[in-house]
Amino acid sequence: MRRFLPLLFPLGVLLIGSWRLSVQSEPPALPTQAQAQQQRPDYRQKPSGQFPSCEQDPGLDQQLLKEGARLGITVVAGEPELPGKDATYRAEPGRLGRITLRQRPMSAAVRCMLISHEFIHVLQHLQGDLRGVPPLGWPVPAEAVKRFGAVQEAEAYRYQNRAGYVLELLRQTPRPQQSS
Repeated sequence: MRRFLPLLFPLGVLLIGSWRLSVQSEPPALPTQAQAQQQRPDYRQKPSGQFPSCEQDPGLDQQLLKEGARLGITVVAGEPELPGKDATYRAEPGRLGRITLRQRPMSAAVRCMLISHEFIHVLQHLQGDLRGVPPLGWPVPAEAVKRFGAVQEAEAYRYQNRAGYVLELLRQTPRPQQSS
């Protein structure tokens, strides 16, 4: 037993040191809000014509829905919250919201534009750091703002056919850290 006594001291130091290191070490840091913003695409860039439109590829609607699911957006069939609308995006403070789609007959291109329109509102919500739904700054004529009642709606209606661009922005978007 006395033979092992000289080994007990170094072994004790090793055990205590390992314990202190494990207690004092911090978990890996999550990206800060600023770092998360740097990883996001610039949503304010005006859509270009290099991406397919809903008229060219109505199947973009399914890809938009798939990207939405990856980001954590809930899409449900039902009665949209706004009267007379075929779809709505409900933005939730601190987290992504829910898209509600009315089930009715429509052409594939119209369905694609409807879904793209709501995902433009999702991009606006992401631009507002999940705290608001500010306009993206995409050019819209004053008469469109007057017609639709808000810049956000004018943006969504004017660019809803640019589903390929909306899809590209969603693909470049990391899944946001949502607060409760």
